[in-house]
Amino acid sequence: MKRVFAFGLLCCTALVGAALPGDTFRPVAGAAIGKAAPWSAAPVADAETLRFAVIGDRTGLARPGVFEQAMNQIGWMRPEFVINAGDLIEGYTDDKGEIGAEWDHIKGAVAKLGVPFFYVPGNHDLGTDAELQVWRERHGSPYYAFEYKNVLFLCLDTEDPPMPMSPEMSKQFRGVLKALAADPVGTEKAINAQLAQVNKSRALETAGINGARFSDAQVDFVRRTLAAHRNVRWTFVLMHKPAWTLKSAAFDKIEAMLANRKYTVIAGHNHYYSHELRNGRDYFQMGTVGAISHQEGPGKMDHLAWVTVDKAGPHYALVRLTGLLDKNGETGQTLAR
Repeated sequence: MKRVFAFGLLCCTALVGAALPGDTFRPVAGAAIGKAAPWSAAPVADAETLRFAVIGDRTGLARPGVFEQAMNQIGWMRPEFVINAGDLIEGYTDDKGEIGAEWDHIKGAVAKLGVPFFYVPGNHDLGTDAELQVWRERHGSPYYAFEYKNVLFLCLDTEDPPMPMSPEMSKQFRGVLKALAADPVGTEKAINAQLAQVNKSRALETAGINGARFSDAQVDFVRRTLAAHRNVRWTFVLMHKPAWTLKSAAFDKIEAMLANRKYTVIAGHNHYYSHELRNGRDYFQMGTVGAISHQEGPGKMDHLAWVTVDKAGPHYALVRLTGLLDKNGETGQTLAR
């Protein structure tokens, strides 16, 4: 039986349900003595099992080299694909040449993976109308969906429409970028000291640039997509900002559409890992993969989430970048935590 996974120019065909050469466990004579054998159970190949990796924010304010080496590291593990939760470029500029150069850098880093990479936009990726235009030229729609191995992936855009920084904030941001490039460690310490004061009040999270925005067209896209994929075994919803924490009426509608199905929601944005059960489902906020931290605590880490979906449903494991070693016992990381 053949299942076809198709999205845009990404097309591949996977043989499902048929045994392939080498799939069957075949012990060589002499390994077992009577009923005793040196294994707990025979491994069984399952073509329906899905393994993929999720990563969080590279930006705003990327520590040099962390994301780039992470692409090498994740490539060692050979997931079926990698999907991110937004914020890969610094953005917040109208200069299309600068935007293009930032995306060229990401393209080069992603090429090290050796497996497909799925882009989900963040506020730094879509901070201006010019960035949105470049995104569409390079990546197509900023919100989309695909089905693979009877699992639906719903990739949303929380910057619909984009909201630019004020000229004053943009100037300040560009200054910090230069400082971070010159002194990554010292600049991060100074920023963390400032953020410690900001984090005492979370009121700004629901206003202006920090709000989650979904157009009516996007909400309608979600409605149509879910209606057309009622019988999938699981649904993963990827977005950048954790809209369920931001008083988003549009996301309330989306969440209501998901109510009668098995699903998981994964976001980024806050540069700090957290997990909660909401409506009986797993909701994740990813930590970083190179971005500076926003707060201290156990959720401060550069990591990936390794997701395995089998007949029992999804299983989750977090892996710190500092724990991913090559065959020489090296991470290759210099600034990862």
